[in-house]
Amino acid sequence: MKRWMPVVVAAGIALSACGPTLSGSAAVVGEQRLTDSELAETTSQLTEGLGIPDSAQVSQAVLSRWIVTELVDELAARKGIGVTKGEIDSAIADEVQNAGGQQALEEGALQAGVVPEMIPDVIRTTLLIEAMTKGTITGDDPTGQTGLLTQVQQLSDELDPKVSPRFGTWDAEQLAVGALPEDLSVPADATTALTDVPPQ
Repeated sequence: MKRWMPVVVAAGIALSACGPTLSGSAAVVGEQRLTDSELAETTSQLTEGLGIPDSAQVSQAVLSRWIVTELVDELAARKGIGVTKGEIDSAIADEVQNAGGQQALEEGALQAGVVPEMIPDVIRTTLLIEAMTKGTITGDDPTGQTGLLTQVQQLSDELDPKVSPRFGTWDAEQLAVGALPEDLSVPADATTALTDVPPQ
């Protein structure tokens, strides 16, 4: 599995006291939102590319990746960490070579739940994660991944991502969108659910 495959992040802003509105949105992180139409377009590309039927699991996987990406973006911004287009292009070139060509890379990305046009964004997120883990390395956490995960979870608690109850509930501990709430008329409590972004 490519190094950029297990990815995801965020670029949200603290929620206002009254909280965000989900009108027309599948998910909201701070001031960033993923619209219903954007979610539908991405899930459609995935299901068509993979030849599989649409399902709640596909939508939840797309939502999980988007929310994590937003969280990673925001955390990196707060730390003053960024990546250049040149770094992204170089990483993409490496992945193309490792995969055995552009088509092979795109096919592998699809199998990982990433539509080809999103490959640069996924790699950008991965580079941000790699850069941030350098600052969380300790004797007990030689890769820095555990420390970074804790920081992303804490940021999730702060920003309190909202997911339309039509798609599930946000699990901040797991950093993933999980099961649908029992009562669809009541928004899920995002502070009690944490979802792990599925591996890319």
